Amino acid sequence: MVKKRDRRFPVNLPIVKEIRLSLWGHTRGVSKTRMAEAILIDRVSNADNWNEVCKDLRQEAAIRKITVEELIKEILKADGYEDSVDIDNVDWSCLLNNQEPEIEETEEETDTRDS
Repeated sequence: MVKKRDRRFPVNLPIVKEIRLSLWGHTRGVSKTRMAEAILIDRVSNADNWNEVCKDLRQEAAIRKITVEELIKEILKADGYEDSVDIDNVDWSCLLNNQEPEIEETEEETDTRDS
């Protein structure tokens, strides 16, 4: 029988990686969720990673013959952001210039992360 993992940690990792994350977080004085957040923020904030994402988005948009902004809207709607962000009224082109868009959340989500 398989044990259920911590429901507050929504990322499905192999158990050894999750244990490593727990231990790494412990050495930093934070939970595994906070450690995972820090790692993810670092990765998505990395300029080289973001430049590669933008290149891939441009290529996909060109292949599909739509604008990158239209592609971004499609992706965000498919990922369920429409409930919390007014996707159609945001200038997504600024993301391609490594700038942050002004986003107003339409409803607050409950924070279920562990501390």
